[in-house]
Amino acid sequence: MKDSDIPEVKLISVILSRCLQDSAFRAALKKADNPDTEYQSWEYLASYGVNLEFAERRYPYTTVFSAAARSGRSNDGHLKFGIALLRVYENDRESVPAKSRLRRVLSCNTTEELCLIIRPVLKFIASKEIPISYGLLLRDLKYFGVHPDKTKASWAQQFFGMDPNENQEEAV
Repeated sequence: MKDSDIPEVKLISVILSRCLQDSAFRAALKKADNPDTEYQSWEYLASYGVNLEFAERRYPYTTVFSAAARSGRSNDGHLKFGIALLRVYENDRESVPAKSRLRRVLSCNTTEELCLIIRPVLKFIASKEIPISYGLLLRDLKYFGVHPDKTKASWAQQFFGMDPNENQEEAV
């Protein structure tokens, strides 16, 4: 399955497109990852079928939609989370700050904890204009509660295992 066929990737494309056309929508989504203001985005989240009752189901959407809205991009990026984090540090796997950020993310045990910890990491990635795939990240966060070790291993593999100059699509 191509990344463009993944439902979460398609959803992020719709979200990014609407953010460009609807400033109220974009403003509400920007506030979605803050627990004190996320309620302002609920009408929009609910319209996309997000379950608002349970934080572990809601937080992946609030986290990713907020990051996507803040990005100001018209299209989703193509880099998986581990690769995007590596690119922020100019492909330096030995960077102490890079490894510290990754380790903190990998130490999370619940979806709620992960979404709270990853927020500033996503802001940092966006500040460097790294083209992270919000759709693939949304998929990872949605299923983190079911397969946390698989998600963590995937991110670690992306960060440590791939030649940073290699084309991501060619890597296994």
